[in-house]
Amino acid sequence: MQQASSWNKYIKYGLVIGLLLTALFVYQVEFSNPVPKSNKTSADYLMNDQAQQQHHFQNTSNANTSLAATACDCPTPFSNVSFVQHGEKSPVFVPEDLSVMQPDVLDKLNLNKQADGTVIVTVAGYGMRHELYNWIHYMQTAKEKKYVVFCTDAKLYLHLIVAGHEERAALVPEDWYIKDVELFTNTRLSMLDDARLSHVKTWILQRLVYSETPINALMLDVNQIMVHRRTREYIQTLLHIRQDTQIIATQDGLDQHTVNTGLMLIRSHGHLAKRVLASTIQIQERQPALSQQEAFNQALDQMELHVKTGMTVLLDIIHFPNGANYFEQNLPGSKGIKPYIIHANHKVGQERIDVLKEHGFWKVSEDFVDGISRQVEDILQRTHQLELQQEPEPEPETKIPEQPVNE
Repeated sequence: MQQASSWNKYIKYGLVIGLLLTALFVYQVEFSNPVPKSNKTSADYLMNDQAQQQHHFQNTSNANTSLAATACDCPTPFSNVSFVQHGEKSPVFVPEDLSVMQPDVLDKLNLNKQADGTVIVTVAGYGMRHELYNWIHYMQTAKEKKYVVFCTDAKLYLHLIVAGHEERAALVPEDWYIKDVELFTNTRLSMLDDARLSHVKTWILQRLVYSETPINALMLDVNQIMVHRRTREYIQTLLHIRQDTQIIATQDGLDQHTVNTGLMLIRSHGHLAKRVLASTIQIQERQPALSQQEAFNQALDQMELHVKTGMTVLLDIIHFPNGANYFEQNLPGSKGIKPYIIHANHKVGQERIDVLKEHGFWKVSEDFVDGISRQVEDILQRTHQLELQQEPEPEPETKIPEQPVNE
């Protein structure tokens, strides 16, 4: 009995060893020549140059590219564009270059450029002049003497010249507007309150990113109240920590998912920044009712963004609070922190101005601004009268004498 029991043990051990050898043999047959696979994702290619992106996507799906190109009904005003397939909902046409920037505009930018190429810019129209001069006051208080105000209409441009800000004022050229020139040169509306008007900010940012001379554009809305003297230096430092960083922006809430375009720093000639701006413009043109911020976030949502290696850096909400977080929730004050910039974006129109006055952030002299406005109206009226006087008088009509009728 003991000898039979021993044989049974040996048989069991033999079966186990046989099964192990069989499994090892099957594994070697299946995986001795594995098909090589790339462990890179689309996001990895995004962090490389454009040539690698193009090579990758052409090899992976030429058929899809052809189908998308034929199905696309996206008009573009640019003739020199390259098509690159990524994860967007529709093909994105990224211009390889833009027309040469007007010399007077480029001169203003170079005159107000910092040592690292950063230029503070804002965009305003005549209907925003009181808030613009309040913004200028806080720029001066923060010891920021270099900035450029892009004027969407000639009336505000003249206003700034009369007030002594000619070196920091630039009139937006008409060929920068994609369409609706008359809408965007309106002297009554405010782009802070009109979604369609806000689109002009994207076109200006795109022009600055493609500028012949390197310009890192730090765009601030006029309702961005700078209360810290070293704000620009702080944001510039974040841009230069990593070369991958191409866009720095504030948050629109506490979830770190929505970018607020009231403050954005965009690196010069960043290929991913160019792509986001091109996508934003296409979304704006397809959906005119969207604000610039909504279109920009839609463009970002269609890209893979990585926290450690991505192109976007979000500023913290405590040091850069929006209107609700600062004026209603007192988020920085509850932490004992003085913010760098306060964005008064939770109210519209006169209500926004009333909130600034209530909290002591309205420093502009309205009498001064109104006095300049009267001078501007007078200049425009006299200019119009001179133009009428210089118009040639119509020549009197020569009457042909009537011929007598022979009866």
